[in-house]
Amino acid sequence: LLHSRDFAEVALLRDISERGRDLEQILSQYITFVKPAFEEFCLPTKKYADVIIPRGADNEVAINLIVQHIQDILNGGHSKRQINSCLNGYTTPCQRQPSESSSRPH
Repeated sequence: LLHSRDFAEVALLRDISERGRDLEQILSQYITFVKPAFEEFCLPTKKYADVIIPRGADNEVAINLIVQHIQDILNGGHSKRQINSCLNGYTTPCQRQPSESSSRPH
Protein backbone atom coordinates (compact mmCIF):
# COMPACT_ATOMS: atom_id res chain seq x y z
CA LEU A 1 0.00 0.00 0.00
CA LEU A 2 1.45 3.32 -1.04
CA HIS A 3 1.34 6.25 1.33
CA SER A 4 -0.32 9.32 -0.12
CA ARG A 5 2.92 11.34 -0.16
CA ASP A 6 4.73 8.54 -1.98
CA PHE A 7 1.83 8.21 -4.42
CA ALA A 8 1.85 11.96 -5.13
CA GLU A 9 5.60 11.93 -5.68
CA VAL A 10 5.37 8.97 -8.09
CA ALA A 11 2.53 10.66 -10.00
CA LEU A 12 4.48 13.92 -10.16
CA LEU A 13 7.64 12.24 -11.46
CA ARG A 14 5.60 10.20 -13.97
CA ASP A 15 3.86 13.30 -15.30
CA ILE A 16 7.21 15.05 -15.76
CA SER A 17 9.19 12.15 -17.26
CA GLU A 18 6.56 10.20 -19.23
CA ARG A 19 4.13 12.93 -20.21
CA GLY A 20 6.59 15.77 -20.68
CA ARG A 21 4.72 18.15 -18.39
CA ASP A 22 6.47 20.74 -16.29
CA LEU A 23 5.87 21.46 -12.63
CA GLU A 24 3.89 24.63 -13.37
CA GLN A 25 1.41 22.69 -15.56
CA ILE A 26 0.99 20.00 -12.92
CA LEU A 27 0.38 22.52 -10.13
CA SER A 28 -2.06 24.44 -12.33
CA GLN A 29 -4.05 21.26 -13.01
CA TYR A 30 -4.07 20.44 -9.28
CA ILE A 31 -5.30 23.91 -8.30
CA THR A 32 -7.85 24.10 -11.13
CA PHE A 33 -9.32 20.58 -11.10
CA VAL A 34 -8.07 18.19 -8.42
CA LYS A 35 -8.37 20.35 -5.29
CA PRO A 36 -11.82 21.81 -6.16
CA ALA A 37 -13.17 18.32 -6.99
CA PHE A 38 -11.86 16.98 -3.68
CA GLU A 39 -13.43 19.89 -1.78
CA GLU A 40 -16.77 19.48 -3.58
CA PHE A 41 -17.17 15.72 -3.57
CA CYS A 42 -14.86 14.11 -0.99
CA LEU A 43 -14.51 16.58 1.86
CA PRO A 44 -18.28 16.91 2.53
CA THR A 45 -18.52 13.16 3.18
CA LYS A 46 -16.14 13.53 6.13
CA LYS A 47 -19.04 14.44 8.42
CA TYR A 48 -20.59 11.01 7.82
CA ALA A 49 -17.47 9.08 8.82
CA ASP A 50 -17.52 7.06 12.01
CA VAL A 51 -13.73 7.18 12.21
CA ILE A 52 -11.22 9.61 10.76
CA ILE A 53 -7.61 8.54 11.05
CA PRO A 54 -5.20 11.46 11.24
CA ARG A 55 -2.06 10.83 9.15
CA GLY A 56 -3.76 7.85 7.48
CA ALA A 57 -1.67 4.69 7.23
CA ASP A 58 1.17 6.34 9.17
CA ASN A 59 -0.99 6.28 12.32
CA GLU A 60 -0.23 2.75 13.49
CA VAL A 61 -1.95 3.21 16.86
CA ALA A 62 -5.28 4.05 15.21
CA ILE A 63 -4.89 1.27 12.64
CA ASN A 64 -4.20 -1.27 15.40
CA LEU A 65 -7.27 -0.10 17.35
CA ILE A 66 -9.45 -0.56 14.27
CA VAL A 67 -7.95 -3.99 13.59
CA GLN A 68 -8.65 -5.00 17.20
CA HIS A 69 -12.23 -3.71 16.93
CA ILE A 70 -12.83 -5.72 13.74
CA GLN A 71 -11.32 -8.83 15.36
CA ASP A 72 -13.65 -8.35 18.34
CA ILE A 73 -16.64 -8.13 16.01
CA LEU A 74 -15.56 -11.25 14.10
CA ASN A 75 -15.10 -13.12 17.38
CA GLY A 76 -18.59 -12.18 18.53
CA GLY A 77 -17.49 -9.98 21.43
CA HIS A 78 -18.52 -6.61 20.02
CA SER A 79 -22.27 -6.58 20.61
CA LYS A 80 -22.06 -7.62 24.26
CA ARG A 81 -19.29 -5.11 25.01
CA GLN A 82 -21.15 -2.33 23.19
CA ILE A 83 -24.35 -2.96 25.14
CA ASN A 84 -22.53 -3.05 28.47
CA SER A 85 -20.57 0.14 27.84
CA CYS A 86 -23.55 2.00 26.47
CA LEU A 87 -26.01 1.07 29.21
CA ASN A 88 -23.62 1.90 32.05
CA GLY A 89 -25.77 -0.08 34.43
CA TYR A 90 -29.03 1.63 33.37
CA THR A 91 -31.88 0.31 31.27
CA THR A 92 -31.81 2.99 28.57
CA PRO A 93 -28.99 3.13 26.05
CA CYS A 94 -26.87 6.23 25.69
CA GLN A 95 -27.30 8.61 22.78
CA ARG A 96 -24.54 9.05 20.25
CA GLN A 97 -23.02 12.51 20.62
CA PRO A 98 -21.90 14.43 17.54
CA SER A 99 -18.14 14.48 17.28
CA GLU A 100 -16.19 17.71 17.36
CA SER A 101 -15.19 17.27 13.71
CA SER A 102 -18.79 16.86 12.56
CA SER A 103 -20.01 19.94 14.43
CA ARG A 104 -17.49 22.39 13.03
CA PRO A 105 -17.30 23.49 9.39
CA HIS A 106 -14.64 21.97 7.13
